[in-house]
Amino acid sequence: MNYDKKMLIQYISKDNFSDLGVLIKIPQEGEMKPLLESSFFKHYGPLGFIEGEDPVEFGITTFKKRELIVDKLEQHSQTQELLYAIDGDFIMPVAPIINKEEEEFPDEEKIIIIRVPQGVGVIFKQGYWHWAPFPIKDISSVLVGFKKGTAENDIIIKDLKNKILMVEGD
Repeated sequence: MNYDKKMLIQYISKDNFSDLGVLIKIPQEGEMKPLLESSFFKHYGPLGFIEGEDPVEFGITTFKKRELIVDKLEQHSQTQELLYAIDGDFIMPVAPIINKEEEEFPDEEKIIIIRVPQGVGVIFKQGYWHWAPFPIKDISSVLVGFKKGTAENDIIIKDLKNKILMVEGD
């Protein structure tokens, strides 16, 4: 697939993701005090929330490795979404919302390309745009959480003006 624009992949951090949602990861020693602790476990929490009155559903999606070109983004207008890298890193484009003529679109000028390492997750703000994870390995699994019924009733997809090639390094 051809592309119009090349963008660098950034390892996700609290700094580069804070405007888009919440980063979820296992705290490093000294980074956070455990909420509960005994001789055989440490519980860190809360690490993040998915707000709402409706039940939250969780599923596991497996993704196949594919060309690192993105030409569309999706939005869930009625819920936040959790994506947690279970067994391998993944790459994905993310963008905030821009309103045009009372309709929401991805703000293509503010797209960032994030790399989420295995054992780390993200909770997107409600309505923020993204695309399905691009795994680094041939096949990777991702824990997905969002408002019950989202997969059936709340997926909005918009084509990007430019196809983007996501690249590591310079």
